[in-house]
Amino acid sequence: MKDFLRHIFLPGIALLFPITDVRGSDPDATIPVTQNWQLLFDQYILDRETGFDRVVHHPRPVGIVLPPDKPWESLSCAPLFVGRNQDGTFFMYYSATWWTPDPDSKVQPDRAVQYTRVGAYATSRDGLHWEKPVLGMVEGPTGVDREKYRPIPSPTGSSKENNLVVPFAMRDLAVYGNVSNPNQRYAVYYNEHAYFAKDLPDVVHDPNWTNKLVDCGGTFSPRFQSLEFWDNIHREWVAMVHAAVPHWLPAREIARFSSKDLVQWRSDIAFAADSADSHAQQDYDEAMYMTSYYGDGVVFGLLSWFHSDRSNPDNGPVLNKDADHPNLWPWARKGAVEMRITFSRDGGRTWDRTCSREAWIPCGTEQDSYDRLVISPTVPLRVGEEDWFYIGDYDGDQVTTQANAKRTTYYSDRVRKGGIALYTQKHNRYVSLRTGRKEILITKPVKLEGKALQLNVEANRGLVRVAIASADLISTLRGTTMSTAPHLAEDNPLPGFSFDDCLPIRTNSVEFTVQFKNGTDLKDLHRRPVRVLFEITDADLYCFRMQQ
Repeated sequence: MKDFLRHIFLPGIALLFPITDVRGSDPDATIPVTQNWQLLFDQYILDRETGFDRVVHHPRPVGIVLPPDKPWESLSCAPLFVGRNQDGTFFMYYSATWWTPDPDSKVQPDRAVQYTRVGAYATSRDGLHWEKPVLGMVEGPTGVDREKYRPIPSPTGSSKENNLVVPFAMRDLAVYGNVSNPNQRYAVYYNEHAYFAKDLPDVVHDPNWTNKLVDCGGTFSPRFQSLEFWDNIHREWVAMVHAAVPHWLPAREIARFSSKDLVQWRSDIAFAADSADSHAQQDYDEAMYMTSYYGDGVVFGLLSWFHSDRSNPDNGPVLNKDADHPNLWPWARKGAVEMRITFSRDGGRTWDRTCSREAWIPCGTEQDSYDRLVISPTVPLRVGEEDWFYIGDYDGDQVTTQANAKRTTYYSDRVRKGGIALYTQKHNRYVSLRTGRKEILITKPVKLEGKALQLNVEANRGLVRVAIASADLISTLRGTTMSTAPHLAEDNPLPGFSFDDCLPIRTNSVEFTVQFKNGTDLKDLHRRPVRVLFEITDADLYCFRMQQ
């Protein structure tokens, strides 16, 4: 009877509910492996990862490298754009913000947002120690009165003896935006207009820098006038924007603003907390900000994640008694901010949450930790074998306020200040697959488009070997069934590409070229689907690619 049910009932179920292959309608489809690194954030290219742990790696915190130590930085410094000159020196455009408290203001009665923000410029020989040269371009305060509206500092005096520059925003769309047109390499927003530029605008040293700007023919995203990357899948410009009205209830969400012509824009919610995130009143998870950039065939998202405490009424009983809903957002909202890492394979329309459930850069545990809020990151700057991230860190909780003339600050004896911190991480080492004992990692069918296989690997404490096998169907069950089971590839390596043919890898390298004993050129494999197998013992594999 059991055999009867197995052969009659189960096939019937299959007819009612046909099984769909995870690779789409074509089960024999292959994934091209090119010069783009195949990052192991998810199962996209993997067929078997049994025995491995997916590990999120945390950047090394260097600390505050550009502190808010000038009168025109009494509130914060936040990075805008960091680059390197041909001689290797560093330069940074950043926003400098100072308090301008006005208890009689009719425009903005909430003192927490009574401030002035201007662009600023800094230079460095090593990216660690920064100087703020006197430029004589923009007026700024020369001193601070800390008693008049204590604890909020009030500006005094005015002079051009500072490093302030005209406010503008800039993004390199070629390095981080998938743009191939050289005339559209830099997206610049200046003086309420959107421009493209072929060459890097030098606001400080080139008095004619605006002559190099070309009108973009439209505008950037209507929310915050930002532009982050070109999506070549859907042929449109994209910016990921937070608090995108009206898309901000019941919690903070990230919207994807897109336009094919920079004239007509569309916004869609692309990232929001879900049922797997905490929604306790004391720790209500919210997606706060996202810096997105293109690289290695995917879009990265540096995600500031807000742990808001909605059980603590904003500003205590003074404001609480005037609020209609004292324990609901936005009247009660404070908390710390950490940074998480996420990515998208479809141009920012959907974002993978596999690795974004935990902190990539954790926030400080104390209220006055310099990194209590980890927000406003720049895109990574490649320095040798490392990625350098300059990020705005604040030494106090984020507090969303209700506009009220009685509002002062969350802390009675101080104001929260923000400086620019540096975090470093070896290139592309966001996430790895790790195992202790020997395990075999196997890819889906791929096509290797290059001459050599390269690994980003940490195997100096263990061992890694590579094999390449055919992805053709293999006869099983005495020839009655053709199978694509990945483990069958272990016993069917291509000649010259077995584990024994691979020279053992015992190194820590962000770009290691795999070598086989016979030196066979992988170009011979271009036209056939194969599987790549990694034999890993006590090591981390971060990503792999083909060398062109």
